[in-house]
Amino acid sequence: MDRKEQLRGYFSIVDDDKRSFAYDTIDEYLFFLERINELRKLPYIRVSKNDPARQELTPAAKLIREYSQAIDAKRKTLLMILYRVESTAADDLLAKLAEFE
Repeated sequence: MDRKEQLRGYFSIVDDDKRSFAYDTIDEYLFFLERINELRKLPYIRVSKNDPARQELTPAAKLIREYSQAIDAKRKTLLMILYRVESTAADDLLAKLAEFE
């Protein structure tokens, strides 16, 4: 069973409209997670051309920060959907998300 199916399994207990929204959020969550894994292979810092003593963040580092914020938002959304239905399922989901990251 892949990540997507594991995460979707937690939302079998919610209403259809919330489940559809959760599935979309899961797809976006996994997309951002994959992009971060790709960006981590690139350099984070470069030396400034004008001042060699100064370091700058690369575009990859800036994207990692933005994508991390998006992942946090997606995680909160998924937990909120589950917590309203069953709080123990939300705890299980949080543990599973921690495994993926």
